[in-house]
Amino acid sequence: MQLIITNLNKTYDNGVQALKDVSLTINQGMFGLLGPNGAGKSSLMRTIATLQEADSGSISLGDINVLTQKKMSVKH
Repeated sequence: MQLIITNLNKTYDNGVQALKDVSLTINQGMFGLLGPNGAGKSSLMRTIATLQEADSGSISLGDINVLTQKKMSVKH
């Protein structure tokens, strides 16, 4: 299953643009996210985890649109 992020943008109320047109595809397995302070790592992770809203863009995990289908039922 792939995590696909396309043209993700987030600007905070104070005018700081944390994410600008972020696009990447992450395949299943181990993945690291490295960058200097203020690069947008935490903003990206909070957005993927649906703890904050993106201004625009899309995030999908397989067939799930992460930004619009926040509450998915888990089948056992």
